[in-house]
Formats: sequence, C-alpha cells, structure tokens
Amino acid sequence: MFNNIAIIAGSGKLPYKIASYLEKLNLNFIILSIKGYSKINLYKNFKTYSLRMGQGYKAIKLLKKNKIKNIIFLGGLERPSLATLRPDLWTLFKVFKFIFFKKTDDVILRNVVTIFENEGFKVLGLSDITNNFFLKKGIYGRKKIPKKDKLIINKHLKQTLLWTRKDLGQSVITSKQNILLKEDRKGTNNLIFRSRSNKYSKNSYIFIKIKKLHQDSRVDLPTFGFSTLKKLVKTNIKYIVLNANSTIIMDKKKTLKYLKKSKKTLLSVDITVSNNNNINFNYE
Repeated sequence: MFNNIAIIAGSGKLPYKIASYLEKLNLNFIILSIKGYSKINLYKNFKTYSLRMGQGYKAIKLLKKNKIKNIIFLGGLERPSLATLRPDLWTLFKVFKFIFFKKTDDVILRNVVTIFENEGFKVLGLSDITNNFFLKKGIYGRKKIPKKDKLIINKHLKQTLLWTRKDLGQSVITSKQNILLKEDRKGTNNLIFRSRSNKYSKNSYIFIKIKKLHQDSRVDLPTFGFSTLKKLVKTNIKYIVLNANSTIIMDKKKTLKYLKKSKKTLLSVDITVSNNNNINFNYE
C-alpha cells in the first residue's frame, strides 16, 4: 500500500470517501481542496489546504513540505478560462501552452500528470489504493440476454469506443439500430434528460458509459452510481453497459440492490485493445 499521499480534491463525494478509507488504514495523507469545486468543510477532520486551481507553485511547496510522495486526482474539475485560473508565474509557464492551445481534455490531463511526475511525485490511480469502487466483469440485474441483443450491444459498444477518441464525452444512448445521443460538456445527467424527450424516448435501448480509448486510467475515469441509475430506471433503456474495473461505482451496495429491483440489466464489460487495434469485449 502506498503512503504519504495527497488527494487533489475536485467536486463530488469520492475524495471524501477515499480520505476516510486512508484514515482507517492509518496512512499519512493530506488533501488539497480546489476552490470552486471541492467543499473544504467536508474535510474539516483531515489535514486540508484550500487552493485555487492556478496556485501550482503553492501546491508544490505544500506537497514537499508535507513530504508527500504520491498524488491522486479525485472528483470533478472543469477546464478553466484564463480569467478564472489566475495562474501564478510557475503555473503560467507550465500549463499555458497546452491548456489554451490544445483542444482536448485528455491532452490537458496527460500534461498535468507529466508536470507532477517531473517534480518527483508518483501519480496514482484509484485502483492503486482500492478496488472497492469498481465492478468485476459480469452481468448484473436481469441476467438473460438474447443472442441478438448481445450482437446489438457489441456493435454499439465498439462504435462508442471509437467515438471516445474525439474526447467529447464518455456516454451515449442508443436505439437497437444506431447511436441516438452522445454526451457533451453538460454531462451524463443532461444526456439522460434529453433521451426522455418524445423524439428519443420510445427508441432508447442501451446506455453506455466507458473510459476513452487509450485513456490514462489514473485520471478522469467514468463514474456511475445510484442517482444515475434512478434516472435511467425512468426511461425505456433496457441495458446499461459500463467498463469492468474502470468505472467508479458510487454507493455500490445501494446501487446494486436497487438494480435488482429494476427491470434493467447492467453489463460490466472487460474491454481489451490489441497492438493492431483489434477490440474485444468480455462480460460472461
């Protein structure tokens, strides 16, 4: 198990849950709470520092002062404008060229990881700390899937995986025939809301949420949980498809318990991509 960890906390409950988990293990850790995203009052019982996203130099000084060796990014963040970032000179020098001239979030995250690695820190993924928030491959809920539906699911799953290369989102909703709606910067909840309109609701059949093709598994993993499932239960969607061991499941026990009561089937799919870009899916 890694020790001397800093949680760089964005929005949501996940940073708090992991902080509580590290505390139970009696590990040394601190929290860097990002203003505007993270609620610092949530971390009042932990050693916490509040920083703006643009205070990179201060962050590095705090990490070294606390003898931090490992960093993990948890919770949601959005790409800042220059006005909201207000970077110090260190941050401006390090990030300006790729935040404001590169097009995709994936490129930005890869560069942020590299910056911290170049400063001597090891960047961890959630799976380096615990697998409690992931689902193993398998079929959950109603488990009988007709062969024709498996063919439909595999077809749309491959289409979705290829679409994620554009780095526009991680979720889609499909009919039996084609992809109906794709996630944009408004997020998954907005995607589901749009699917409930008369134009799409009758034909909605599959909800897919997966990590992007060739994505760094340490940052920006897809998240699914009870609140999203509750929204999906109100739709005509029959199948929910997620990445095995790569989708963060919030309120896992509660979510799986509610899934059993619903008429939905959840597929946790192991996705492998070979060197020659052959894609294979396995959920049984």
